[in-house]
Amino acid sequence: MASSSKQSELDALKQALVAVDGQSVDRLYGLEPVYEPNANNPALSHYLEFLCPFCSECIGTSVELTGGSHSYIEDCQVCCQPLEISVEIGPNGALRSYSVQRAD
Repeated sequence: MASSSKQSELDALKQALVAVDGQSVDRLYGLEPVYEPNANNPALSHYLEFLCPFCSECIGTSVELTGGSHSYIEDCQVCCQPLEISVEIGPNGALRSYSVQRAD
Protein backbone atom coordinates (compact mmCIF):
# COMPACT_ATOMS: atom_id res chain seq x y z
CA MET A 1 0.00 0.00 0.00
CA ALA A 2 2.79 2.41 0.91
CA SER A 3 4.52 1.70 -2.37
CA SER A 4 1.46 2.68 -4.44
CA SER A 5 1.10 6.01 -2.57
CA LYS A 6 4.79 6.72 -3.10
CA GLN A 7 4.36 5.83 -6.77
CA SER A 8 1.42 8.23 -7.11
CA GLU A 9 3.44 10.98 -5.37
CA LEU A 10 6.32 10.28 -7.74
CA ASP A 11 3.99 10.44 -10.74
CA ALA A 12 2.56 13.75 -9.52
CA LEU A 13 6.07 15.13 -9.08
CA LYS A 14 7.07 14.00 -12.57
CA GLN A 15 3.97 15.68 -14.02
CA ALA A 16 4.78 18.91 -12.17
CA LEU A 17 8.34 18.87 -13.51
CA VAL A 18 7.14 18.38 -17.07
CA ALA A 19 4.75 21.34 -16.80
CA VAL A 20 7.27 23.87 -15.43
CA ASP A 21 6.51 27.42 -16.46
CA GLY A 22 7.42 30.86 -15.15
CA GLN A 23 4.49 31.06 -12.77
CA SER A 24 5.17 27.67 -11.17
CA VAL A 25 8.84 28.59 -10.66
CA ASP A 26 7.77 31.87 -9.04
CA ARG A 27 5.42 29.99 -6.69
CA LEU A 28 8.07 27.36 -5.91
CA TYR A 29 10.66 29.94 -4.83
CA GLY A 30 8.19 32.48 -3.41
CA LEU A 31 9.03 35.10 -6.03
CA GLU A 32 6.80 37.95 -7.10
CA PRO A 33 5.68 37.87 -10.74
CA VAL A 34 7.89 39.67 -13.24
CA TYR A 35 6.39 42.71 -14.93
CA GLU A 36 6.99 42.33 -18.65
CA PRO A 37 6.19 45.35 -20.80
CA ASN A 38 4.34 44.82 -24.07
CA ALA A 39 1.72 46.63 -26.16
CA ASN A 40 -0.84 46.41 -23.35
CA ASN A 41 1.63 47.03 -20.50
CA PRO A 42 4.09 49.83 -21.33
CA ALA A 43 7.48 50.05 -19.62
CA LEU A 44 7.63 51.70 -16.20
CA SER A 45 10.92 53.50 -16.88
CA HIS A 46 13.30 54.26 -19.74
CA TYR A 47 17.09 54.54 -19.74
CA LEU A 48 18.47 57.67 -21.44
CA GLU A 49 22.02 58.43 -22.49
CA PHE A 50 23.03 61.98 -23.38
CA LEU A 51 25.95 64.42 -23.34
CA CYS A 52 26.20 66.65 -20.31
CA PRO A 53 25.80 70.30 -21.44
CA PHE A 54 28.50 71.30 -18.92
CA CYS A 55 31.33 68.78 -19.34
CA SER A 56 30.28 67.00 -22.58
CA GLU A 57 30.65 63.57 -20.99
CA CYS A 58 28.21 60.85 -21.99
CA ILE A 59 26.04 60.02 -18.98
CA GLY A 60 22.90 58.00 -18.47
CA THR A 61 19.92 57.96 -16.20
CA SER A 62 16.63 56.15 -15.83
CA VAL A 63 13.44 58.22 -16.10
CA GLU A 64 10.04 57.24 -14.74
CA LEU A 65 7.26 56.89 -17.30
CA THR A 66 4.39 56.28 -14.89
CA GLY A 67 3.80 59.88 -13.77
CA GLY A 68 3.17 61.46 -17.15
CA SER A 69 5.17 64.30 -18.66
CA HIS A 70 7.41 66.05 -16.14
CA SER A 71 10.71 67.87 -15.51
CA TYR A 72 13.18 67.37 -12.71
CA ILE A 73 16.72 68.34 -11.68
CA GLU A 74 19.51 65.77 -11.52
CA ASP A 75 23.24 66.30 -11.05
CA CYS A 76 25.71 65.17 -13.72
CA GLN A 77 27.43 61.98 -12.57
CA VAL A 78 30.80 63.32 -13.77
CA CYS A 79 30.97 67.05 -13.03
CA CYS A 80 28.12 67.30 -10.46
CA GLN A 81 26.52 70.29 -12.22
CA PRO A 82 22.71 70.52 -12.16
CA LEU A 83 20.80 69.30 -15.23
CA GLU A 84 17.13 69.88 -15.97
CA ILE A 85 15.67 66.76 -17.59
CA SER A 86 12.25 67.11 -19.22
CA VAL A 87 10.35 64.10 -20.50
CA GLU A 88 7.19 64.01 -22.58
CA ILE A 89 5.10 60.88 -22.17
CA GLY A 90 2.65 59.82 -24.88
CA PRO A 91 -0.93 58.73 -24.25
CA ASN A 92 0.11 55.05 -24.33
CA GLY A 93 2.63 55.63 -21.51
CA ALA A 94 5.72 55.45 -23.75
CA LEU A 95 8.47 58.07 -23.90
CA ARG A 96 7.66 60.53 -26.71
CA SER A 97 10.61 62.93 -26.32
CA TYR A 98 13.09 64.31 -23.82
CA SER A 99 15.43 67.27 -23.42
CA VAL A 100 18.39 67.96 -21.17
CA GLN A 101 19.61 71.46 -20.42
CA ARG A 102 21.70 73.34 -17.91
CA ALA A 103 19.85 74.16 -14.72
CA ASP A 104 22.01 77.07 -13.59
